[in-house]
Amino acid sequence: MQKNKYNIVVANPANNITVFVLDYIEREDYKDIAKNILENTDFNAEQVGFVKEPIMGGDVRLEMMGGEFCGNASRSIGMLFARQNNIESGNVLVEITGSDRPLNTKVDLENETSEIDMPIPKGIESINVSGLGKFPIVLIDGINHIIAESVDATDENFEKFKKAVYENYDIEAFGVMFFDKEKNYIIPAVYVKDTDTTFFESSCGSGTLATVTYLGQDLKDGVLKFDIKQPGGTIVSQIYKENGEMRIVSEEGRGTMVEIRIPEKQEKEYEDRI
Repeated sequence: MQKNKYNIVVANPANNITVFVLDYIEREDYKDIAKNILENTDFNAEQVGFVKEPIMGGDVRLEMMGGEFCGNASRSIGMLFARQNNIESGNVLVEITGSDRPLNTKVDLENETSEIDMPIPKGIESINVSGLGKFPIVLIDGINHIIAESVDATDENFEKFKKAVYENYDIEAFGVMFFDKEKNYIIPAVYVKDTDTTFFESSCGSGTLATVTYLGQDLKDGVLKFDIKQPGGTIVSQIYKENGEMRIVSEEGRGTMVEIRIPEKQEKEYEDRI
């Protein structure tokens, strides 16, 4: 498919630059359009999502380029919907790939903040990685994340994780959270299968979810709060657990307000540079 112009919006949640395509696009064209935007623009985008009509009773629906789940994109599309519909402060129900239910997003336009009730991971397993050892892997619909403590964040190490993941899982996307537990600091690296793209990201919402799930796995009842630092800023997550039921909320911390901008001077258009 060739198309010269797309109506897009660029979001910046914690420097995890995300492009939203507002036009109706067929799913089979996601890969080519996403790769074109990622490779042929100067937005420094790390991911692309396609805005669709809701199908589960939500206010807005976002389908990520590889069918993966993304927490930062979820928060950002909630912010965009609020801005488009003059919701200064309130809740937006966001549908996104990788979640079987709409996610409640609380937005505040004045402060440019957005927090979201995250989906609960399916569980934590262990994975053996040749040359590196055994690591926890957090299973989330649409994406799995490995928590890699005390491992250097290098391309070489990431490829070892990638080989192990796809020998054991059939998954749309996966990430490695290179984790310094002493500093509560992660360097996220994410691979999306459909677009065959790998990014060492500035921040990662689903990776933050995986990290706090790992850190809070022994919580019985109560509340735990984590400030997960990453290259683009800090994402604050809280785990609430009562009678075995768990709820996880992620929100902005320092330097992680959601900025939404429309590229180009007047029209919401991006012209291909093919």
